[in-house]
Amino acid sequence: MILAFHNRLTAKVPAALSFLTICFLILNFHRPSEWKAGPTFATPRMKPAPLLAQETTTSAASSSGPTAVAALPQRLWYKLGPAGLKDDLKPHVDSCVSKNPGFKVEFLTDESGDAFVKRHFAALRPDVVANFLAIRIPIIKADLLRYLILYEFGGVWNDLDVSCEAPISEWVPKQYKDQAKIVVGLEFDVDQWVRQFASWTIMAKPKSPHMMMAVQDGLEGLVAKAKERKVGGIQDLRLDMVDDIVDVSGPRRLTRGILKSLSNTLNETVGDGEIANVKEPRLLGDVLVLPDYAFADTMNQQHGDKKTGRKLVVHHYAGSWKNGDGGERASKG
Repeated sequence: MILAFHNRLTAKVPAALSFLTICFLILNFHRPSEWKAGPTFATPRMKPAPLLAQETTTSAASSSGPTAVAALPQRLWYKLGPAGLKDDLKPHVDSCVSKNPGFKVEFLTDESGDAFVKRHFAALRPDVVANFLAIRIPIIKADLLRYLILYEFGGVWNDLDVSCEAPISEWVPKQYKDQAKIVVGLEFDVDQWVRQFASWTIMAKPKSPHMMMAVQDGLEGLVAKAKERKVGGIQDLRLDMVDDIVDVSGPRRLTRGILKSLSNTLNETVGDGEIANVKEPRLLGDVLVLPDYAFADTMNQQHGDKKTGRKLVVHHYAGSWKNGDGGERASKG
């Protein structure tokens, strides 16, 4: 009898448990005030689209972390003329390459420079491409090319006649590394000379509007000059038709473009007064201005205020573009 009772009880236990479970669910379903909020799902974090690589470069995996976006791209850019890298310039280039072993070094030519601009700007800025390709004065083209390269990819631009005195990693004080998106050095910092940034060496993180402003202003200036000279367009301008190259596309154009863009982004006027008497690195918005001894100590000691400080680069003033063509000639030496 006991065994039979045990068997009947065992058979009824699962049914009883099922009944109790259903009752529990019904009771909780009718007590909404005691429901806890359901689980939340984080929105997937989008990775930035990788930058298009040049034909001669290998693409690297993109990083989704903010540190990778904020860091200076480790790329060192040069532009070769028809004569290539001449023997007297190799030591200058080697000094920069050897001091920055982690940097990818890239040399562009006239042809690859044109291809670069077409590839990276044709879709969004066909006006820039058309006007850039129309330029027939090599030095103007070389000036604007460096701004376009630094806008697109960032890194460090050096002219071939620049030697490095310190590794690039030591150029920017630690407190400014995250904030500075462009680093420029003064060429002159005295009242009797127009204050301007050196354009033979420029450091930048990609997509800075300040770089694009220098390009846009430079091209607009060339269009205006073509109208003034009553020629068909930019393609008809010759070197003797334009004013000082420094003003048209070089250091002064770069300086005006950066200050104009800074004024727009900061919603206040940023002028020459803000880049005067710079004795230590000075941050203006996201532009770090280095004293004249950093990039232009030779000129500073001869014609400037003779401030002393750590030299980062030396410009050797090869001046290969200073001829009737406005660009290097093909003869080697």
